[in-house]
Amino acid sequence: MACGSSEPTQTAARGDATVGAERPAERDDGSEITGLLGTIRPDQVDNALQPRMDAFMRCLAPRLSEVEFLGGDVRLAFRIHTDGTVAWVYPSQTTIGDRQAERCVLDVARRARFPRPHGGEAEFTWGFAFDPPEDVRPPTSWEATHVGQALMSGAPDLASRCGVSGVRVTAYVAPGGRVLAAGASAPDAQTLESVDCVVDAVRGLTMPDPGSYAAKVTFLVQ
Repeated sequence: MACGSSEPTQTAARGDATVGAERPAERDDGSEITGLLGTIRPDQVDNALQPRMDAFMRCLAPRLSEVEFLGGDVRLAFRIHTDGTVAWVYPSQTTIGDRQAERCVLDVARRARFPRPHGGEAEFTWGFAFDPPEDVRPPTSWEATHVGQALMSGAPDLASRCGVSGVRVTAYVAPGGRVLAAGASAPDAQTLESVDCVVDAVRGLTMPDPGSYAAKVTFLVQ
């Protein structure tokens, strides 16, 4: 990236399409239907999603005005219908640390169209990375234990209150302990609203003071 640029850059996208799962597919209502999940080739996944990289990057750029060092990795879990449209998609892993940007990424992903999978609906994961601007100092990296006391005192029942566990949160903490932004992975496609609850609660917490410069931390809510 050119010196002084305020735009993020992208690293190589990493496609990872799964092979057909040896378990029955399910309808949205949870009832079992005959047959196994289908398959789609990794190159077909890449060919459908790589052209959307500019759109994915535009999800991040507007957030740099508030969190100038925003960046990280995201891996999306997909299920696609037999016609190639997206049945669901959610962030199975993410260290972006900004729910607004992550929602935008999901919106772009939902509009993707894939070749028809072979043998039924197919599931796969696909990921990419956002690099923050090169001329911006990265935040201090914290271990999860650094915010353990703040979570225990400020949100001791966070998982039960939001009705979800296994959420991995990434947050940026400003000098003074204010949470600048936060984002999170989801355990499955049905818990996205519960993940929003977790992120909103984390945004309201006071974290340890990182000192003169911001910190970034990833921790598990369970």
